[in-house]
Amino acid sequence: MRRAHIVIDAFTGVASEVIKNVVLAGIGKLTIVDARSIQPEDLSASFFFRSEDVGTPRIGDAPLQRIKQLNPHVHVDGVSHEGVLSEEAFERLKPDVVLVTQGNRDELIRWNDACRKHSAMFFAAATHGLSGFIFCDLLALEYVEERPVAGAKEKVPVRYRQDFVPLRSSLESRWSFHPSPGLLATWALWSTMDQECANELKDEAAFQGELEKHAQLIMDEHGVKTASVFRRMDAQAYFASFARATFPIVKGQCDAAFAPTSAILGGIVAQSVLNALGRREEPIVNWCILDASRGTADIHSIGPPSAVAL
Repeated sequence: MRRAHIVIDAFTGVASEVIKNVVLAGIGKLTIVDARSIQPEDLSASFFFRSEDVGTPRIGDAPLQRIKQLNPHVHVDGVSHEGVLSEEAFERLKPDVVLVTQGNRDELIRWNDACRKHSAMFFAAATHGLSGFIFCDLLALEYVEERPVAGAKEKVPVRYRQDFVPLRSSLESRWSFHPSPGLLATWALWSTMDQECANELKDEAAFQGELEKHAQLIMDEHGVKTASVFRRMDAQAYFASFARATFPIVKGQCDAAFAPTSAILGGIVAQSVLNALGRREEPIVNWCILDASRGTADIHSIGPPSAVAL
C-alpha cells in the first residue's frame, strides 16, 4: 500500500473524502486529474477548497498543499486533463488504482478498458442527492479474510481469489437478483443521457418521464417487475426525488454535491481501495448502491463468478 499510486479523475466531493482517507493511510503517490476551475458550488462538499480559491484551478497549489499537509510522506501531484488519459499518460503514470468520479456510461467504459489494458484496478463512484453508486473492477484479486473456526473462538486467515469483469460486460450480464431502486435509477440515468436528449429536456417533469421510460425498458430487458424493485415504495415518488437531485447536474445548472452523501460514499470507496491494495477483507463485488434516505448500501454482483478459496 505504501508504494501504491492512486489516480483520481475529477476533484469532486466524493474524491475529497477518498483523498483524505487514502493520504492519511499513507499510500505512496496520489495524482488528481482535473482541468476545471473551482466554482462556488464546489465548496459544498470539498473541504480542500476555500472561498478565496473560486476561479482558480482545482489542482492549483492551494488545494494540493492542503492535501500534502495531511501526510507529508505522500507524493501529491495534479494533472490538467479532460477525458480518458492517453496511452502515453498511462505509461508515464503507471497507476495501481484509478478512481473516476464523473462521466457518462461510455466515458466510464473507456476508462475501465484503459485500466484493464494497463493492469490497473478501476473504481467508479458518484452521488445523486441522497443516493450514489460504486462500481469495481479489481481484475483478478487475491485477498485474505479472517474466518471463524468451527467450535473455537479464534479465527484463521483464508486466501481467496475473486475474478472481476469490466463495466461493459457487467452492463450486458443477466440479472439473477432483485435490483435496488438506486441501481435501476443509475442505469436509467445513463441510458437517458446516452440518447443525447439532455438539451431537449425542458423541465424536471420531462426528465422524470425519461427516467421512468428507460427504467421500464431496463426492467423489461431483464425480466424484472416493478413491484419486485420498489417493494413498499412508490416508484413514481422515488423517480421524482431522483430527478430532482440530478436534473440541475444534467442541465449543467449546478454541480453541487450533498456533503453527507459524499462523505458516506467516499468513506466506503476509500476503505475498499485500501482493502484492495492491502489484499485484505472481502471486496465489493461489484456494485454498491447507496441510499442514504433509507440507510442502505446494497451490494449487487453482476457478471463476476463467485470467489474461490485457495
